[in-house]
Amino acid sequence: MVVFIPGTAVYALVFAEFMYKLSLRGFHVIGFDPRGHGRSQGMRGSYTIQELVRDTRAVIAYARRRFGTEIFLAGSSQGGIVAFYTAADEPDLKGAVCHNLAVLDDPNTTSLSRRPALARFLKRLLPLARLFSELQVPVALYLDLSKEKTRLFGNAKAFLDQDLLALRSISLKALASLATTPLPCPVEAVPTPIMILHAEYDNIFPRAYVERIYDRLPWPKRFELVRDRPHLLLTDYPDEILPAIEAWLKKMRGGNRCPGL
Repeated sequence: MVVFIPGTAVYALVFAEFMYKLSLRGFHVIGFDPRGHGRSQGMRGSYTIQELVRDTRAVIAYARRRFGTEIFLAGSSQGGIVAFYTAADEPDLKGAVCHNLAVLDDPNTTSLSRRPALARFLKRLLPLARLFSELQVPVALYLDLSKEKTRLFGNAKAFLDQDLLALRSISLKALASLATTPLPCPVEAVPTPIMILHAEYDNIFPRAYVERIYDRLPWPKRFELVRDRPHLLLTDYPDEILPAIEAWLKKMRGGNRCPGL
């Protein structure tokens, strides 16, 4: 059973091809829209990472009641971060597949912004988020989605501009949460096996940044570098990445947790 978490500004149906093809490989899949996203409840774009983790745990609880105890998480971009944060504090998971991840209170996380110097400056002002928590901040202020190529729309910005369910802005409290939320435990103590997917030409998550986190993770773990591809792996290239995901999930499901997987 795989619980899937969508990424920044989007919703589960955007990943329908990926989830459907994963289900054809023998896995039940539940994709959900976290609060403030897609068709979910809550003010659009208003959330914190802690709230998205709670939403994920609610879906995990449902999945356990419906399908049993062998639960995996998967998430893309911001969803990968939420999957990682949930996996850090949910020891009964079989594993998590994180298409990108981050440790949000790490000073190096400002490298994920399109303007790192501005991000470092604004990070010092984020305590003001308590006063203006619902002030809307354009996604384009911190992510240059025009650089992220996509199969059908040219780039991710063009997709967001055309999709009525996609978010074009998020609340200041959401931005503050994305810049300051600590991981529930040290990276070295994460209890869940983690598989990381990373695109060679990802313009949002630098490979060196992701690899530094990966190197700190305990075994079992896996880093899957997808050559010659941009950030939007799960929406645009599911057939290329699913064989590796399927193999890893089945090894973890079978209890094979030997180093080197």
